[in-house]
Amino acid sequence: MAHQYSCSACEFQVRSENDDELIELVQHHAQEYHDMSPSAGDIRDGMKTV
Repeated sequence: MAHQYSCSACEFQVRSENDDELIELVQHHAQEYHDMSPSAGDIRDGMKTV
């Protein structure tokens, strides 16, 4: 089952069947582009099943 995460601050979206990979990609994006460090729990809360 794939999950998707959409950044609320820009157009960034990522989709993966591996939740750990998705979390890592979102955390990297948030740090690089928004100087933020979201927790894995916050990212899981924002994931949608696709």
